[in-house]
Amino acid sequence: MISLSVDLAHQPVVVVGGGKVASKRVRLLQEEKARVTVVSPTVTNELKQRVEAGEIRWLNRSFEASDVRNVFLLVIATDDGDTNDSIARLANGVPLVNRADGGTGGNLQIPAQLSRGKLNLSVTTQGASPKLASRLREEWEKQFPPAYEEYVDFLYECRHMLKASPLSGTEKDHYLERMLDPSYLEQEKQWGMKDEIHNKGGGTICQD
Repeated sequence: MISLSVDLAHQPVVVVGGGKVASKRVRLLQEEKARVTVVSPTVTNELKQRVEAGEIRWLNRSFEASDVRNVFLLVIATDDGDTNDSIARLANGVPLVNRADGGTGGNLQIPAQLSRGKLNLSVTTQGASPKLASRLREEWEKQFPPAYEEYVDFLYECRHMLKASPLSGTEKDHYLERMLDPSYLEQEKQWGMKDEIHNKGGGTICQD
């Protein structure tokens, strides 16, 4: 199995189900800026709040075959296995199908993941133990604190500055290796490195 990153921004997504699992999926999909429609006779308070805020659309009824028309991603998240099976059989024309219960008919697994800006980490046990995947994500939260978001932006900026510099390939690699030291999580160290690269002819510096 190959893990792929999919850009869901502005893509039409349907989530069938309105319970806790559906809420968790919607939360993740909203972070990815997908256009989410929830189909379910009942929904959690969290989903109701998102509907009232205009963040998602809610079809207050049971699933219908027409709900999968022109959908990029279908998330099947009801609490009834037979219902999930029936929905999956109607999803042949949907590019991506996620069955939250791990049943047949899906072609996409949504991993436990952690994002720190441009840094995205994900893990899946392919349904063997979602709890293990969640635990690993919790460990990542400690290992990669929020400061990593600015740190990865710093690495990105310096990489482009080095590309524009007259330094040799060996010298550029040396700088890239140096910046992987954990001490560069500190902003002062980042500014110092950007100054150094700039003085080597590496283009402009952006400091917040």
